[in-house]
Amino acid sequence: MAERTGSAEERALRELKGRMHRVLRRARQGNTEYRFKDLYIDLRGRRVWRDGLPVELTPREYALLETLILNRNMALTRGQLLAAAWGYDYIGESRTVDVHINRVRRKLGLQREIQTVFKVGYRLNTRGL
Repeated sequence: MAERTGSAEERALRELKGRMHRVLRRARQGNTEYRFKDLYIDLRGRRVWRDGLPVELTPREYALLETLILNRNMALTRGQLLAAAWGYDYIGESRTVDVHINRVRRKLGLQREIQTVFKVGYRLNTRGL
C-alpha cells in the first residue's frame, strides 16, 4: 500500500512541476508583477518590496513565495514545495519547508495569509482576508 501511495505522490509532483513550468512560461510572457497587501513582487526581476522597502529573501525563500503566488488559494503539499524550491522530490516528513515558510511569513508579514493546511502543507490565501 505504501508503494501505491508513493507512486500517486510522484505523479502529483510531476503534474505540479509541469503545471508550474507552464505557469512560469506564461508569467515570463505576461504579468510578472504582483501586488498583494503592502507587498510588490517582481517575478522577472526576482525582487520583493514591503511598504516600499526592499525585502531580502534567500533564493529558497523567494522560490517558496513565487510558488505560493503562482498557485495562490491552492493547497500545496510539503513535497510540492520542496520540489519547487529545492529541485528534488522528497517522500517523507521534512521540517525544512516549515522553517522556511515561517521565515517568509515573518519577513513579509503574511502570518494569516500563508495558511497551514493540516496534514497537507500550505496555501497562500488571497481571498477575503
